[in-house]
Amino acid sequence: MNHSPTHTLQLSDAKTSLHAYAGEIILLTGHSGSGKTLWLKRIAGLIAPPDGMTVTLDNTATQKTPLPIRMVFDRWPPVWLGQTVAEELLFGIGQLPEQQDLEQVLSEWGHSKLALISNPGTLNRIQSLRLSLASISLANPAIALLDNPTAALSEEDAATLAEEIARRTKASDTIIVVACNRWHDWRSSASQIWHVSSPDAMPQAGIQV
Repeated sequence: MNHSPTHTLQLSDAKTSLHAYAGEIILLTGHSGSGKTLWLKRIAGLIAPPDGMTVTLDNTATQKTPLPIRMVFDRWPPVWLGQTVAEELLFGIGQLPEQQDLEQVLSEWGHSKLALISNPGTLNRIQSLRLSLASISLANPAIALLDNPTAALSEEDAATLAEEIARRTKASDTIIVVACNRWHDWRSSASQIWHVSSPDAMPQAGIQV
């Protein structure tokens, strides 16, 4: 990372403290049912952490932070918030960007030919994910949470997408936290690996990539 981090995510209990910084990708690993998605929701501030544990963003509990946090759920087909691609991109954006800005961010995420008036419900799985990533880029949140984003993708597509996300993340002010069963999709892109062993246990720092 070539710039000073602007945001810090911290998970803590009485014994352990984990830190993630803007421009990093944190990979949550663990077997199916271990609580990876649950921890994403805790980081998002949607669910309180267990007693004795805290989740803070820039020293403020994520349940109370005014800073933007975006989450892409592991759901297929996805639930779209807008009826058009443009509406989806603009959801939650305070200052409305110009049309060329919307077209540019779509192009950056591989959608150079996608019309802003298109129905997002017509997109396939990887196209839908790329639209969600374009929306995140436009919003520039402090934290972006991706739940199993490479599921059902080929290993080649998954690796390419992970590399794209990593490249853009390093130049951003966003912390990316990815929960993924296929950890090998991210082994060359993740900054840190946090292992989740059970729903009510603190993640543990794993391999430093």
